[in-house]
Parts: sequence; C-alpha cells; structure tokens
Amino acid sequence: MTAAPYFRPQNISPSRQQTELQTSSSLAILVNANAGAAKTTSLALKVAEVLERQRQKTGRYFPKKILTLTYTDVSRLAFRRALEKIGVPSDVVRELWVATFDAFAIYLLSETEGGRAPVSKAPEALKELIAQSLVQVRERAEQRGDSQLQLPVDENSGFFEHFIRQSVRIKGKMVLPRARWLNEALDRLLAENSGEDYTLLKVLERFERLRRPSSEELPLFRSLGDATYDLADSIGDMSETLPQAMFSRWPCALQLLCVDEFHDMNEAMFIILRRLLESNPQAAFCGVGDPDQVLHQTAGAEPKFMDPAYFVQQTGRQTRVMYLPGSYRFSARLAELAGNLASKHYASFAKRETLVQPFFYAAALECAQKIVEEAFEWQRQGRDMSQFVVLLRHPHQSVLLENFLLEQEIPYRTYPFPTYLHRPEVLMLRALLAASHPDFDLVSSPAARHRMVQAVLEFAGVSLDFSESEAESQDQRLRFALQEILHDQTLLASFIKRQIARAEPAIRRRLEAAMAVAATHAGDGMLDAMLQALDMSHLAMLRWVERQRCADAVAHLEGLQQAALIFDSAAAFFRHVNALELSYEQLNAGKGKSTSLILSDIPSVKGLEFERVIIPFIERGEFPADNGGTLDDERNLMYVAMTRCSHSLTLMFSQQRPSAFEEAMLSGSR
Repeated sequence: MTAAPYFRPQNISPSRQQTELQTSSSLAILVNANAGAAKTTSLALKVAEVLERQRQKTGRYFPKKILTLTYTDVSRLAFRRALEKIGVPSDVVRELWVATFDAFAIYLLSETEGGRAPVSKAPEALKELIAQSLVQVRERAEQRGDSQLQLPVDENSGFFEHFIRQSVRIKGKMVLPRARWLNEALDRLLAENSGEDYTLLKVLERFERLRRPSSEELPLFRSLGDATYDLADSIGDMSETLPQAMFSRWPCALQLLCVDEFHDMNEAMFIILRRLLESNPQAAFCGVGDPDQVLHQTAGAEPKFMDPAYFVQQTGRQTRVMYLPGSYRFSARLAELAGNLASKHYASFAKRETLVQPFFYAAALECAQKIVEEAFEWQRQGRDMSQFVVLLRHPHQSVLLENFLLEQEIPYRTYPFPTYLHRPEVLMLRALLAASHPDFDLVSSPAARHRMVQAVLEFAGVSLDFSESEAESQDQRLRFALQEILHDQTLLASFIKRQIARAEPAIRRRLEAAMAVAATHAGDGMLDAMLQALDMSHLAMLRWVERQRCADAVAHLEGLQQAALIFDSAAAFFRHVNALELSYEQLNAGKGKSTSLILSDIPSVKGLEFERVIIPFIERGEFPADNGGTLDDERNLMYVAMTRCSHSLTLMFSQQRPSAFEEAMLSGSR
C-alpha cells in the first residue's frame, strides 16, 4: 500500500506511479520514464516530499540538504519551474541546490585551485596546444623508437577535428585516469582493451599535461565537460582518501540526492555520483531518465548506467526500479509513432488529441513555403508564437527558412545558434562591403558595427594593439577601438582595412580581392563576383577546424545570395538587412518574444515541450545525417524531436530521398 504523502501538490493530480515514487522509502530508485511521462515533475514531487517532511518535523525547510544534478542548464531551469508549478514556495526553490555536473565540479575545484579557469569553447582555440602535443609525442616516439604511432603529416589531414571530437568521448570514459589508478602502461594493449586509438591516447595524454600541469593549480583553460573530468580525475581512485578530506565544500550531510537526465550519464559523472553516495550513506537517491533519449554519446554517455544490476554492483545500494511508461504530453497517435521508432510500448494519458501530419515534399523550398503557411495560420488563430517551433537537424538548415520568414516579415528567433545574418562569415562580408563601397556604409545599428568588427578581427586572426596599457585584454582593446568607431562611422572603413592588411597572406589576399570587387564592380552581379573572389570554401578551411562549420559558412553565404535575388540591387538588399537588424534589437529589448516563432536544433530543446512542432528536411543524408554517427544516435535525436510536441506535429519527408525513419514511423498511416 502506498503511504500517505506529506506534500500535496497544486495544479496537478499525481498518478499512482508518481505518488508511489514520491512516498517511497527506498534508499535508491531508478526511474525509467518515456518522453512526455512527466519525469521532471515526478522528480520534483520527490524533492517536495522531503522538503515538506522537513517542515512538518522541524518547523522549517533545509533546502541545502537536497542536491539535484543535471546534464544541461535547460534541464536545471525546467526542474526549478516544475517545483514552482506544483506549489513549492519560490524562496525555497531559489535556495535548493540544483546544478549541472560541470557547475558542481567548478564550485568544488575553485576551492583547491584558488579560482576559476578560463573557458575555451571554440575548437580553433585548441589548435596551438594540440600542435604542441603532437611535437612532444613525435619527439618522444623518435627517442624511444615507437613505430606504432600514426601521427599526421600536416594540419590539413583532419587530425585536429578528429582529436577534439574523440578526446571529449575518451575523457568522458575516463580511460587515461583509470589506467593510472590501476598502474597500467599507456601502450597498445591499453588501447586495444579500451577500444581506443593508440595515437589519440598518446596525444591526449600530452595535451592534458599541458592543459592541467598540476591538480592544485588553475589549468590553462577548461572546455565543456572538463570540470567534470578534472573533478572525477581527482576523486576517482577508490583507494585514495574520501572527497570530504580534499574539499571542505564537499556535501556530506545530504538527505536526498537526485539526478535528472540519467540517460546521459558518462563515466566521469558516475564517479562523482558514486563518491557522493559513498559520502552520504543515509541520503536517499533518485535518478530519472529515458534510455531512448541518449544524445551525448560523443561525450561518453552510455545507457549502461541506467541498468539496475550495474548500479547495484557499482554503488552497493539495493535499488528499486520504477517505470513511467505513459505520456501526459501527447495523445495515443504520437505515442504510437514514438513507440514504433524506439521499438517499445508507449501509452498515453493525455486528455487532449495530438494531431500528427506527414508532409511529403519534392524540393526543400516546399518545406519553407509550408512552414510560412502554418505560421500565418497560427498567427491568425491568435496563438502564442513562442509555442511554434521548427526543429532542425543541422543549424545551417535555417538559411532557407529564414529567407522565407524574412521575406514574409514573420518574426522569429534562432536558438541556441544565431540567425545566419549574424554568423561571422556574413558579418565579415557586410564589413568588407562597408569598407569598400559608399552605398554600404550606412550600418545604423551600433551592435551590428560591433559584431562586424569582431568578425573581421576573427577572420584576419589579428590582435589589437593596446590603447592605454599593455595589460589590457583583447576585449578591453576592442571596446576602446569601438568607442571611436561607434561614434564616428567614417572611421569604420579605415579601421577594417588596417586590420585586414595585418592578416596572414593567404587570408589577406582573399579579403582584399573581395574588397577590390566591391569597390570597382558595377552592375547586378557585384555580390556574386565578390563571393567568388572571397572563395569561402577555401577561406573557411583556414579559419575553422570542423568540416561541418566550414560547410555551414559556405551554406550561409549561398543563402545570402539567394535572399538578395528578390531585391533590385545588392545595396537595396543590405539596406533591408540593416533595417531588419534594428527591428530585431527593438524586439529583443521589449516583450516581443512571445510573438516570434523559434528555429532550434534538437539537443537544445530536450526536456522542453511546445504546442506546435515541425521537423523539416527528413531525408537521406540529412536526417538521419551522413556525418559518421550511428543510426541509433540519429534515432535518439528523432525520438527527442518528435516527443517535444503536445498539440500538433508536422513531419516533413522527402519524396526524392526517402529517410530511413519514414517507414518506422509512418507504416500504415499514409
């Protein structure tokens, strides 16, 4: 019999399974929940129950005795909203300890390291350190006669991108620290046993020594996931002292420990979790997830951590498994499609009907036209436009859609990527035009001029001279330079030309060639000729590490060409772009977000839901993508995308290039 709960929620009527989870006295619970099954709300009920028990027994809340860890900030914020929705007081919600694994790790490491390491997000920022690592590995290999290494012979081999991608996964799996704890040599045998490339392991080992010379000092930088890795590295050797002896901030009096998005757990995160459980033997544990929503395999995420047998073996805790199989988000039709895709049973408890509409297109522009039609209809009905979301497999797919939306003057937002008009390659092109031709110098938005100057500096690869002190950072120097440019736009052209003249020769030649075309070309073909001189496909390879980013840059400029076709001249088009920029700023400064539809990539909306969802460009090579990933990875992405919807879902399938997902989802429905 289910015990009577202490906490009585508002705004919802918990299911039997939710109440059972809320009141369970088990010390460890793993919840396997389908998408839309209210797993975040269910976890919030568990936390609310402990809070209310605290209040009724002692007369006050103790929110710091509860720790909830998530993978993403989106999930962290969604969890706080779920707590407030069910009636937990807002001031108590603010006091609760809810953090991503990375933020939790940074909080602890900053104590022993004396501060927070700089954050490095761009792959291009890592090239120099990777190159240093390669030099050191090559020198050692020559000294020791190691002929088994397969080191790249030049920078254009693709090694940098391959290393960056694989190192994130290898660190998530904790391959090198585990070998050190077990006194295993970093040799071919270790590589074979771990299923990793020997050369990558050797280069990563040197790279990490350069990035983090000492565990007691600030590393040179941290990229996403590095804080979790560094903390796990510090505490993962189970033969060493417990973490509370190393960190005075380490939590060791918890009553409840929760993990949301448990399906995206990797080895580094699991080490931290295991140490937390070890330090808090009396704390109850609850982890919730859905093995079909694993999206972060590239960071070492594995569904094995949701296996109760594995969890018991690793933690020593008797574990109860609970299921939330039904969706409250969408009705039986969409539940059936999601179940077909994931090959599992999927019930629905939704009281509303969810409309599922397949749309078959012959050309990509038909997707854009259909989305515009649907957006107009949504507006006509007076619906909240922020509940209208288009989920893209690749951010560059926004180009065609944005052009149609701009042409029809439909407000939209892109998330988390910027509008393609604000991508560095497009801003750089606008800056070259502004510096070369009088018809293009009226960039009235200060924010636009700021972005344009930044883009030129990034492409040119130059650093600004100091203004007042050699100790100034590049950001400070840019601000000093912009103070003059923003007040006197006539200085913009000369400033841009000076920076381009300082670029390395291969880049400078292309930028100056494009400027020469802009300065001398007359007629309708000016933009086409300028882009040909710029040769973005080659310029991008000099600028970016990732092949997809290079392809995106080319696609963005091609989209710009396409958008300009409906205008009488390039000058008229860019005046239109400048006007749009001002309207964007006014929109974002006010309360206009609810009037804008959303273009987003799929991983960024995991954990969220929307009334109206459209998934375009479902075709072979696009979705599932042909980018080296597995079909299972792509299936998980599609599963996440389609289960974000509550009211109406449109799936856009190619007639010319049928997707592998079409039959799995729509068999018998056409």
